[in-house]
Amino acid sequence: MIDEVEVEVEVFDFSAPQKKKQNLKENTILSKVNELMCWDAYPEETHEDVFIRNGNKLNDLPSSEIIDIVYIGGIHKWAESLNVCSQEYLYESVVTAMRKCISEPVFYDKKKIDSFPVLSNFFYYCQRLDRSGKIASEAESIADISWNGVICRRNLAENVAKIFKEKPDKQKYLDAVSKIRKIWGFTEKEVDAIRYYVCQVRHEKHNPSMNKCIYLWSKSKQTGKTTIARAIVTILNGDKFDYYGKYESTLSTEMSYNEHDLPLSALYNAVLLDEAMPKDTKKSYGAIKRVLTSSSCNYNPKFRQVINIKCKRFYFFTSNDDIIDFVQDDSERRFFAINIEAKPEQLSFDDIYSLWLQFCTNVTPESDWQKWYDSFDFVDGLATKDCNEIKNEILLNSDTLFGIGAGTYTTVKKVASGLFKNEPTREQKKSVGEAMAELFSSCRLESNKAYYSISMCRQKATLIAGVGVEIEAPF
Repeated sequence: MIDEVEVEVEVFDFSAPQKKKQNLKENTILSKVNELMCWDAYPEETHEDVFIRNGNKLNDLPSSEIIDIVYIGGIHKWAESLNVCSQEYLYESVVTAMRKCISEPVFYDKKKIDSFPVLSNFFYYCQRLDRSGKIASEAESIADISWNGVICRRNLAENVAKIFKEKPDKQKYLDAVSKIRKIWGFTEKEVDAIRYYVCQVRHEKHNPSMNKCIYLWSKSKQTGKTTIARAIVTILNGDKFDYYGKYESTLSTEMSYNEHDLPLSALYNAVLLDEAMPKDTKKSYGAIKRVLTSSSCNYNPKFRQVINIKCKRFYFFTSNDDIIDFVQDDSERRFFAINIEAKPEQLSFDDIYSLWLQFCTNVTPESDWQKWYDSFDFVDGLATKDCNEIKNEILLNSDTLFGIGAGTYTTVKKVASGLFKNEPTREQKKSVGEAMAELFSSCRLESNKAYYSISMCRQKATLIAGVGVEIEAPF
């Protein structure tokens, strides 16, 4: 017969971690409710003690999500705190939260509904929207403001931090520059301009008055200008090349011609404008200049008041036309124009993206931003183009305009009439006046600057032709 042995067995409660987790959650909820209701705790009291002392039971509370919404400061603040990847998902989350509140059983008990006024007020707010059929429109407005104002930028910053997490390597940068110059034929100054563009996008609190936009253009086809722009813009937004479409906009959107259109510069670090410049910028050019060096915009979301949103005006333009056809002034400081003249070596999209990724992640800025900004030449505009054309025409027709039988003195209007064979317009006279001032400033009469000596102009024109002074060829 086997002796019976008394064995002490230790029994484990496998539900203990779950209970501990549940108790911690309840304790956190009660802490929030006590704070919302301004219930102070006595010494040694727990959050549950305070809650019960004020005559309440746990079953009197609505769901924890409703408590979180009220505790964080309302549905707007709660929406901004969500970790979502799209505005559509954010909208669904807001609608679901409102419907949960409306369906919460606690709020249909007349004895309990007024026990927690700060919570029941949110219920009344949702119920009022539901009864008037405005839950969808309110949720759309909340999602729009929360996504555009906070979440999109937060997600963007996280993605950019991942791409630019490594410290810049000078040798990798030089290797990338060597390949880029060999493939696309960029000059050293053009590569430096792209480096400036990348660095200004990465620069925190960059001075908007020193914004430089890249204007990459080519008359030839298949030069890869748009692909380059897409690669650089997606990299600076912490994204993959496949999603470049998110960052392409139009000039009308960026200038907020429609007050309900939000510029993409308010959402992203860099924006691509492909063939965006209008053929005639006479009326809008002043507004374009203002936008390029601004740091905010007024946005009018539907069903809400107008709000001011911060913008990063770092645009990458691509075009088949020379920038001189769009710039109305004689010169412009806000652009750096790069012309790709020859068809480059053909690379895959992945190779192009990888090369520019190596470039962008390893660039470093100059220590003196103002000096670096001033090192770039201004681009010529239509005023310069017109002036060069007029100078050529004056010199080509100098025998007629300043011939021996032309008289003693001439004026800008007489020269303009001789060139255009009609009564000159104000703009024509202005162009001729600028050209005359550049060519024959020493031929003016001291007593009256409006008059030019014909003999002196004839001699000056002969001198220019004789010494071979180069005049800009007509465009």
